Amino acid sequence: MADRVRTTPLLMTLHDPVELLYRTQSAKLVGFARSKGARPEEAEEIVQDAFARLARYGAREKIHNDIAFLRTIIVNLIRDRFRSRAACPPHIDYDEMDHDPPSGAPGPESAYGTKQDLQLALEDLDALPALTKEVFVRYRLKGETYEQIARDCGLTVAVIRRRLRDAMIFLVKQRGQREDG
Repeated sequence: MADRVRTTPLLMTLHDPVELLYRTQSAKLVGFARSKGARPEEAEEIVQDAFARLARYGAREKIHNDIAFLRTIIVNLIRDRFRSRAACPPHIDYDEMDHDPPSGAPGPESAYGTKQDLQLALEDLDALPALTKEVFVRYRLKGETYEQIARDCGLTVAVIRRRLRDAMIFLVKQRGQREDG
């Protein structure tokens, strides 16, 4: 038992490659998990779960890049947690409530402000040159790739990137001017 160390829910020997990987990379992977949306209190648990899955996977010789494999597991675990949180309704203790629960719908002032923001955004988009607007809308709103847009518009990917950059700079400047004025 002297050659065993408990660092995760699993007991591993010091000579175990998964244990060595955990000791050297776990802190970085916790940071990675947090950067992908894991709550601070969940990040370490997610990383431990990822290492447990790696250890259970077994045939490690088939894995070419352990870190990339672990990152994929971490992203999948985070995605699963987000899905389960979205599927579970929030707990509401109706016995302690002395009024109606707040509606999820925006109030009249908020709805009006949102409508104004949308109108200003549409005006800003309309102020873009036609091709720049088309590229921006197709990429940012329709989710098309650079390659698809370039092919359909008869342009190079570099031109598509330049048009997107120009659109973003213009839109950010417009918003900044509006906020300053």
